[in-house]
Amino acid sequence: MAYLYFAIVCLLFGSNFKLMDVAATALGPLTVGSARLLGGAAVLLGIVLVKRQSLAVDRKTLLRITIVAITANAYPFVIQPWILSQEADHSFLAIFVPLTPLMTIMAAVPMLGVRPTGKQTIGVAVGLVLLVWIALADAETHHFPQWLMPIAVTVPLSYAIGNTLVRQQLQQVPALVISSIQLAVGGTLLLPLAIWECLTMPTKGTPADLEHAVFALSILGPLGTGACIGLLVHLILERGPLFAGMTTYVIPLVALGWGYRDGEAISTLQLVAMGGILCMVALVQSSQANYVSAARTSR
Repeated sequence: MAYLYFAIVCLLFGSNFKLMDVAATALGPLTVGSARLLGGAAVLLGIVLVKRQSLAVDRKTLLRITIVAITANAYPFVIQPWILSQEADHSFLAIFVPLTPLMTIMAAVPMLGVRPTGKQTIGVAVGLVLLVWIALADAETHHFPQWLMPIAVTVPLSYAIGNTLVRQQLQQVPALVISSIQLAVGGTLLLPLAIWECLTMPTKGTPADLEHAVFALSILGPLGTGACIGLLVHLILERGPLFAGMTTYVIPLVALGWGYRDGEAISTLQLVAMGGILCMVALVQSSQANYVSAARTSR
């Protein structure tokens, strides 16, 4: 089932960039981030009630989940629509997400005490080179100014730290409980800022843009966030943060498909580099079992 969940996460996550782009045409980034988190939380909390699971956690665990919520949810979910509001192509923003595995390996060494295998190091390093190649060669074509690059890089960094914290500190907590509390806490923390944004931000777009934005959020929250993060946390706990992080190498391909549909420029360079990145996914995944075994032994 892990590989089926892997594929579903890639499809949902890759489509999120299109949905965020639509939402950002009429709504501010704080509003998009908060609505996305609360919509996802509502779905997961509903599942918790149906399954009659308990959400009770001690204060220490709640604090840890809150740190993950801020790091891996609230921050990136606000930054991404803000970047898209700068007129950047949504398909190009997605190519930064594959930095997550590299940063996960960097985070796992001090936090989990686990060193990557030779295959994993080669796979992630070559994938990174291909990613940098695309970013430097195609940024101008996709209306992505150089000053946005360092900001975009902080998104995969936040994912990597959050994923590793889940593996390190929340291993004994059910995935559904982590996901539900994580999204609810992140959305609640952003809610006051989102209300302030709605009250003070000038109106964006047309009434039709607003309708499209609300529709996009109705998908982005429950499916693109709730279902996606629930499955992602399950993968982190069952197979480790690197396995879950490798979904980020496939996500740009889905986003690229949406970009092509919207008339965004798709170059031969992007297609060749994305093909190479998929090969690196296969290389890293082939040695994943040893990595997971070492991670469990180190705890």
